[in-house]
Amino acid sequence: MVSSKSIGAITALSAYQAVIGMNQAKALGESLKDTKFDYIFTSDLRRAHWTSQQILKNQADPKPPLVVSELLREQHFGEAEQKPFSDGSRWVRQPGRVFKFPGGESLTDVRKRADQAVEQFIEPILRECRGRPATSKHVAMVAHGIFNSEFLGALMARRKMNAPLEWSYRGMTNTGWTKAEVGYADEANIETTTRISTDPSGPISPSSAPSSPPSSTPNPDNLEPLVIKVLCSDVTDHLQGVVRQKGGLDSQSYDEKQEDIRKFFGGGGGGK
Repeated sequence: MVSSKSIGAITALSAYQAVIGMNQAKALGESLKDTKFDYIFTSDLRRAHWTSQQILKNQADPKPPLVVSELLREQHFGEAEQKPFSDGSRWVRQPGRVFKFPGGESLTDVRKRADQAVEQFIEPILRECRGRPATSKHVAMVAHGIFNSEFLGALMARRKMNAPLEWSYRGMTNTGWTKAEVGYADEANIETTTRISTDPSGPISPSSAPSSPPSSTPNPDNLEPLVIKVLCSDVTDHLQGVVRQKGGLDSQSYDEKQEDIRKFFGGGGGGK
């Protein structure tokens, strides 16, 4: 079996929030230094990629491979990227899995990418670990709130007999992480998870929380059924030492590559 951490990348928008987000990512990397990852997979968007680099640099040598992929990007909102979603705005996100803004992606589109990510990145590791303890491999997936929902949904849809699932996922706190054990159904006797729930702290922007639950339809490629046990969700203990300082940008403790901070959050699914 495989122990996997799914990490919600930082999603704030302003330069001030970017500083906070970077400090959160640094705290995350430090907090995970004693967890030896065998693989780190990350979205290529700046906020997730930078977070994954903080995890990587805190890993002991030899460091795990860092695999950067567009498959792990956040949902792309097309013409609505960086626009406010509200009832009084022309950019009102509709419920359902097929809605998309012009030039953007639907949740169904994101799920297709999640299925690809599972098949391309996770499936080979599952095959390698068949019959081994869940602690034999540790994998970090560093992505974004909506993608994480679809990624978890892609795994949960492959549970044996596709058992009923209570879904209460409301996004993830910036740099919060979820840990799950994943293996093939014929190799494990653990009780699979029947409920997915997150209760993120702080304001969660509409673009970080999915508008609808993921589909329970499994990948059509007839991959083997899985057993998934979610051990914890949206863990944020590492944020207790991250202090929001008063004042402007110059008062923040983070000063590495300060000139790039305003570029750090270039958008949701479309920016890098």
